[in-house]
Amino acid sequence: MPHGLSIGAETVLKRSIMGGMSEIVQMELPRRRRGVAEGPAPKSLLKTLARRVGRAIEDYGLIADGDRILCAMSGGKDSYAMLHLLDHLRRRAPVRFELVAVTVDQGYRGFRTDVLERFFREKGYEFHVERTNIAEVIDDTMPLGDTHCSMCARLRRGVLYRLAPELGCNKIALGHHADDLIETLLMSQFFNGEICAMPPILKARDGRNIVIRPLCYVWEQEIVGFVAEVGFPVICCACPACGDTSLKRKQMKMLLQRLEADHPGIKASMLSALSKVKADHLLDRRWLGLPGPTSPHA
Repeated sequence: MPHGLSIGAETVLKRSIMGGMSEIVQMELPRRRRGVAEGPAPKSLLKTLARRVGRAIEDYGLIADGDRILCAMSGGKDSYAMLHLLDHLRRRAPVRFELVAVTVDQGYRGFRTDVLERFFREKGYEFHVERTNIAEVIDDTMPLGDTHCSMCARLRRGVLYRLAPELGCNKIALGHHADDLIETLLMSQFFNGEICAMPPILKARDGRNIVIRPLCYVWEQEIVGFVAEVGFPVICCACPACGDTSLKRKQMKMLLQRLEADHPGIKASMLSALSKVKADHLLDRRWLGLPGPTSPHA
């Protein structure tokens, strides 16, 4: 169970994220804030997670002086955590940078943009909400064998790439965490025949946008605890595929949960492996100095 998170709070959060509900999550505050004397109070996750984000920024040069960063805000737990942690660091950083919270409304009925707008105004964030017809496009044109999530992600990313220059932003921050990175690694190997994950920093194919992932050292379960601790108004994307356990990423998530339960530390080992690649010990001919195809099935 995450730091200080009561059973009741954890249950409500899971129902809201996995069950496809679109209303605000009603989470209990951690017991330490309710004054219940049940042993020593757990430490706040803020400093721990901010330290992890700060290390990622330093390790990969994610933020530089003068940056204006578009923070993609879906209304989910990860995007709230990312925005809050970046703002926390911004106030203390030796370099100057700006944050712009941007929400892409995909057009799904029940998506609560009003909740996000209220949050941004109350916290004093600069923000922009972009209304789109992504939901309609997916329903009309989704290729056979594709999924709502994969196509929606591509369309949403295209909107962000367009908006960043319009809003004067030179970088786009996405809320992918450490679990997302290793889940993507498994998906690439299992279903695409590639060894590929999500880099902490990436220059987009359009040649002008730079994507950063400040939460690359933060685990999903830590974010769950942090959301309960702070009390962010988490909302669902309202997509009809939300909570579908048949999706490949959901299956990878459940597989990793089982592996971690049987072999504690296996996820940390996989994350570490992403930064310790021995390319000359693989089958890719390019790294072996050999001509010809790079796949035994090519």
